[in-house]
Amino acid sequence: MQNDKKGFTYVLIQFILYMFPIYNLRIFCFPSISYLLLVLTVTGGIIILGSILQLRNQLSPFPAPIDDGVLIQNGFYRFSRHPIYSGILISGFFYALYSCSGYKIIIAIGLLILFYFKSSYEEELLSKKYTEYKKYKKKVGRFFPKVF
Repeated sequence: MQNDKKGFTYVLIQFILYMFPIYNLRIFCFPSISYLLLVLTVTGGIIILGSILQLRNQLSPFPAPIDDGVLIQNGFYRFSRHPIYSGILISGFFYALYSCSGYKIIIAIGLLILFYFKSSYEEELLSKKYTEYKKYKKKVGRFFPKVF
């Protein structure tokens, strides 16, 4: 792995957000749809796991693509350019709502902001490595499928 201070910084911030202590800052609750929120949380986990399995030996917490990697455009990657981030965001937001935690909502918003900047940097690197990335970027959404 190359010496990538910017990529390391993004990973460090992500780690810090994950490690924040969980406070019980209760907010609005939706008990009537709690099972739906739980199902959506698990769905995010399935997206994470499926995306990780697709990457296999190309998986890295750092934004820089590995030297011998290939651009994956099928499976979960045909709907989202960053499905692992998408799964984390889906799980994070819906679990926060399920657990009625304002603090977890704040963490999920922090992750959304971090993933936006981290994925922007990652896409710069991917565009340099893969000539077909620009075309892929036009047809596939960053975190969620393009609607139009």
